[in-house]
Amino acid sequence: MSEGGWGPEQPGLKKVYFIKRAKAGEELTTLLKNKFKAIDAIRDLISWFEEGRDFLVGLNDWTPPDDGERERKVAIGPWSSPAENHRNVIDVVGSIIYWLDTGRDFDITFTPAPRFDASLN
Repeated sequence: MSEGGWGPEQPGLKKVYFIKRAKAGEELTTLLKNKFKAIDAIRDLISWFEEGRDFLVGLNDWTPPDDGERERKVAIGPWSSPAENHRNVIDVVGSIIYWLDTGRDFDITFTPAPRFDASLN
């Protein structure tokens, strides 16, 4: 394992996608940019999941919430069952699409987690 707890196949870089509402006169440009960012985020989510990476997905809604809760964290890794991981991936994709369609300001972060070590030795 390399310095900082990250293995060579487990980079320590975080990915962040910012989705923001359009300003007057920039609706079409911003809509296209946001759709491309959302597609990139979903593509990376599926890619990281298929590569077997351990990571956290943060969905941070910048629209003033009714319940005071702005951020949701979703864990994807070996500490969860395969069925739960699949459900989490589908939930994140659904949230991204829903928030994009409702015109919210939000960001999406993928934060790699240190490789889970199941060894009891």
